[in-house]
Amino acid sequence: MANTNQGLGTDKGKRAYGAARFALEFDGKGRVGVLASVDGGNFKAEPVGEQIGGDGLVTSYPGRQKFEDITLQVGTSMTREFWDWIKASIDNNYQRRSGAIVAYDFDGKERARRTFKEALISEISFPALDATASGPAYISVKIAPEYMEYASGGGGSVPPAELKQQKKFVPANFRLNLEKIDKDVTRVVTKIEGLTIKQNIIDNPIGNELWARKEVGRIEMPTLSLSLPETYVAPFMKWWKTFVGDGEHDHKNETTGSLEFLDSTCTETLMTLSFDGVGITGVSLDKHDAGGAAIRMAKVDLYIDSMSYQAGKA
Repeated sequence: MANTNQGLGTDKGKRAYGAARFALEFDGKGRVGVLASVDGGNFKAEPVGEQIGGDGLVTSYPGRQKFEDITLQVGTSMTREFWDWIKASIDNNYQRRSGAIVAYDFDGKERARRTFKEALISEISFPALDATASGPAYISVKIAPEYMEYASGGGGSVPPAELKQQKKFVPANFRLNLEKIDKDVTRVVTKIEGLTIKQNIIDNPIGNELWARKEVGRIEMPTLSLSLPETYVAPFMKWWKTFVGDGEHDHKNETTGSLEFLDSTCTETLMTLSFDGVGITGVSLDKHDAGGAAIRMAKVDLYIDSMSYQAGKA
């Protein structure tokens, strides 16, 4: 029997491929880093129904173009231009960026390109930190593009060595500081839940334009939730008594602080989140189990009024 597939896929550029690397580019800045993963960024349109005549039939046509948010997972090897974008968003000084997400095959050949324009950061998620963790972690950044286009790879290539994987950081390596809490207490914090900063993005359709423009709304700061042995919870209970129990929740009883993400040697700071207007909202104690052998822990919830980001020398 003749092979009907003979000759198909002989053009290497048209063969199916497994994308080995995804890179992020900024207009005018070139490649700003290799991405650990990419999700979203799909092309959508809502069907619009229209009734024609009196026979009850409805015909449909596509409405405005919609471009889904793109979620990027990154390590610590992105360039300064990328971290400046992150910093501006956290500082509530948003910036629009245009660029592209480029897919490369295992040989370093460009196979596909999604170009985006006027993108805003809609969400930044820092991973949960755990002193007992051993695996790596990434930062997730969600961007909201105003417009997108897709194109097959332009045939260009780069040496695979230039598309090296992102450096990962271990979520066990961190240092927490709170101005009103003694360092002997904050150094025994064993866990900090993930921190997600959200920038509300508002669709702003104008006239007969074929896609909606994007505008920024309010920025939402996360809750700082940390866990430590119950033996050390007394300073937080004292703070709770004054701040919540006695109703003295003015600015003088708030505090400031910082969270440092450290390298594998715990000597170099990869990045720092600084907090302002921090107040306590909850203290939760472990369930009492008679005969339990596990160390009793306490969880403390703190609100944050504002936050800033600083990239480390690394």
